Amino acid sequence: MAPQPILLAPDVVAKHGIHIKPHEAAFRENSATIVMPSKEAAFLNPVQEFNRDLSTIAIISWSQMLDGEKRARFDARQRKQKGKRAKTDEPEAKRVKTEDAAPREYTPYKFKILEALSATGLRSIRYAKEIPLLGTVLANDLAPTAVQALRRNLALNFPPDRPIDEWAPLAAKDKEEDAEGQEQAQTAPPSDENLAIHPDCKVQVNQGDAIALMYSHRDPPLRFDVVDLDPYGTASPFLDAAVQSVTDGGLLCVTCTDLAVLAGHNYPEKCWSLYGGVSIKAEYSHEAALRLVLHAIASAAGKYGRYIQPMLSLSIDFYLRVFVRVWSRPETVKQNASQTGLVYTCSRCSAFHIQRMGRATESVSSKTGHANWKFGSASGPPTDTHCAECGGTFHVGGPMWFGPLHDQTFCEELLGTLDSGKHSVHTEPRIRGMVTTAMDELEAPFYFHPAKIAGLFHCASPSLANVVNGLLNAGFQVSRSHCIPGSVKTDASRADVYDLYRTWIRSNPVNPERLKDGSAAKGLLSRVRDDGTPDTKQDFDLETEHPDTDRVIKGSTSDNKAVRYQMNPQANWGPGTAAKGHRKRVHRSLAPEEINRRAQERRSQKWSEDSEQTDTA
Repeated sequence: MAPQPILLAPDVVAKHGIHIKPHEAAFRENSATIVMPSKEAAFLNPVQEFNRDLSTIAIISWSQMLDGEKRARFDARQRKQKGKRAKTDEPEAKRVKTEDAAPREYTPYKFKILEALSATGLRSIRYAKEIPLLGTVLANDLAPTAVQALRRNLALNFPPDRPIDEWAPLAAKDKEEDAEGQEQAQTAPPSDENLAIHPDCKVQVNQGDAIALMYSHRDPPLRFDVVDLDPYGTASPFLDAAVQSVTDGGLLCVTCTDLAVLAGHNYPEKCWSLYGGVSIKAEYSHEAALRLVLHAIASAAGKYGRYIQPMLSLSIDFYLRVFVRVWSRPETVKQNASQTGLVYTCSRCSAFHIQRMGRATESVSSKTGHANWKFGSASGPPTDTHCAECGGTFHVGGPMWFGPLHDQTFCEELLGTLDSGKHSVHTEPRIRGMVTTAMDELEAPFYFHPAKIAGLFHCASPSLANVVNGLLNAGFQVSRSHCIPGSVKTDASRADVYDLYRTWIRSNPVNPERLKDGSAAKGLLSRVRDDGTPDTKQDFDLETEHPDTDRVIKGSTSDNKAVRYQMNPQANWGPGTAAKGHRKRVHRSLAPEEINRRAQERRSQKWSEDSEQTDTA
């Protein structure tokens, strides 16, 4: 279960000059205290505490890596300058004076964050309180009601006359005073305009359009070290501006909650218009959704000679969260074509074939030792018009990202941050479990679910251990996937996975009456041996236990406190309802089709009115 917000008594909030109205609620999440107005004013989803916890720990880990990189460059410059001074022909007295001078000390780098869509400011407040190396965070929102709520929350968390450490969750003894405090809160007049914020508060407030704000910070000296995008719905309108406003080596954090578009199959045209790729209908659609988002980010960055380095890409509950570093190097951007591709998915059995958009070949010079890349067009198509396994037709998905989803070093750094014990978050067990699972994932694209494959064959499902044993004993690599419970990733082809199930069916026969003409099972089991059992290109040993099976199932780092796959955190949980305080102005389209449609509506309305008048007469 996700931790519930810790409610604060209204009288406790009133002591700080903030009076809660009847429709408002105050609660604490980790280090931040929030007075959240009505649903019309600003949006906040308590279920996404995991998102905010993960983002905080991820940014802390990235900042430690960045600071280490800057420290290494600083030390290298110091050594270089010291070597130059030793070789100069300066007079002895001047050289001694220079060498006796105190050496420069490295100053930890203080970075700046942009939270482009702040709403109540909960995320920015937590960043300011919980990230040690943070310099400033710019909290922006377009809605005046959200900015007003943000200022109230800043005054509550950063009061000018009281240490923040004195704030504590509501104690049990204070619950008896709730009724009296509520009455006081309802009768006290609001004083929003008189709220004071501590001058040393790290959070700066801006009201404006997020895209325009990011475009105004495209120049390198003005760029942000971290850009955090957590919109209600898709993040695609903000990506072009975001990849230009983040500094070289900076971190771009993106959330997308429109999984109905990204991981569903009912809106391929919408997915194409938003992300430049088509979603697929398959059991591994959530991983495909991650790859579609990364493709959209990489495409946006590539236009400006920048490339992305995915650090952590997670499919969580009802949304996606990706952390990528953005770098400027046109030579590396050329590799995007070879890391992007289409996927042909069988409409019956979900077998897939990947068509890369380009080809990149690396060669190392024998003289200099430098790596040289040669680029060319990819060959294709990767398959015939019909599936070789079941005879089904193919649907085309993508283009999408087929490079790495996670960075091993970053995942280890993130887990190390948790191990340090200096940064406590409520959802730490789930962060440990999910990041550990992601770190152990193979780079091979797309997972499968043993029960789903068994459903295709209409056979009894083998255990997870049997499936892992069979693949490992055949020499393939195997890992779990963080996307859904029970999922498996392997470098074996889909044909090999189906042969594993055909081997299983020899000792666990399928009822012939269940094999209907035109079904996937009928096609998958069409090849038989002389004895009537399924024929395979390779036999698999599912019973002999492999030494690595337990490690694959339980993970590389066994931790009883880690939670790999979260159960539903709350009843009726989900993305929540968007705030209604601000509505984007809709401009009338001047497209010919739209003009004709409006004219037709006016004619239909006039015809309907004339008909009513005639009937009345």
